[in-house]
Amino acid sequence: MAKPNRRLKRPDGLGRLYKYKSVVDEEGNEKILTLPIEKTIEDNYVYLYRAMKEDEYYLIPQDSCFFFKEIVADGEVVGFATYRPSTIDENSLIMQYFYVLDEFKNRGLLEEELDEATALFESSILIQYPSHDMVSSLIKHKLARVFDDRFVISKIPFVVPIVPVMEAIDGVYSEAYPYGEKIYRKLSLIYDLDLCAVVGLASDTEENDYVKEVDPDAEDTNMNDYNIISLPLRIDDVKYGCIQKRKNDADLIDNTYFKKVRTLLDENDEVIENWLSIR
Repeated sequence: MAKPNRRLKRPDGLGRLYKYKSVVDEEGNEKILTLPIEKTIEDNYVYLYRAMKEDEYYLIPQDSCFFFKEIVADGEVVGFATYRPSTIDENSLIMQYFYVLDEFKNRGLLEEELDEATALFESSILIQYPSHDMVSSLIKHKLARVFDDRFVISKIPFVVPIVPVMEAIDGVYSEAYPYGEKIYRKLSLIYDLDLCAVVGLASDTEENDYVKEVDPDAEDTNMNDYNIISLPLRIDDVKYGCIQKRKNDADLIDNTYFKKVRTLLDENDEVIENWLSIR
């Protein structure tokens, strides 16, 4: 066990990478052994584990990853990022978690990590369930752009579970939502700063909001045909009061919200396309 209050040193500035193991069983079948995230932190980075508990940073119980990567600043391990393969895009990895100690949260470490991970894994990186502060950091470092003082277009795609729209404004945190065994996810570049929500628009020919009555497993169901917004994160509600804002949002109440977002994007289509093409 790591010493509780002593930060691990990395004088060369390079963080260590832990990765999954591939083993072959007695029958010759390959088996992937992923890394238990919380146990990895508790066993190797006690000071990070304690800080996470104080911050009430949420990890999905028993969640695991394919890659666990140290975040290094000033020659010390000050955080971590975890990654898993994407079922949406086989050429991408999903950043599941990104955490750094409070004193390093305005140092641009998220953007550095995105660059490092892209080069290291030779993959595009998707961010799973970004917080408001993560999106604000992307804006600050010109990886995302704000339109109409509210809606963000990000160069880094976001991935969120698909839930019925009404449940996303009902006051249930993502951390407490009773996801089923099979979770369907949507990819989007859009984020609403007011509602602290990733916004997923339906395909151009459809304007349906995702509801409970839709059967994702039905042969004629295409999940891209439905509008969604992500559930609120607890940390965003505490800091930005996003649940009450969702309940009071006039456009959500009168079912014009997604049309408003689409209209805004259509009006700025050329600007957005040109900006996204700049690397």
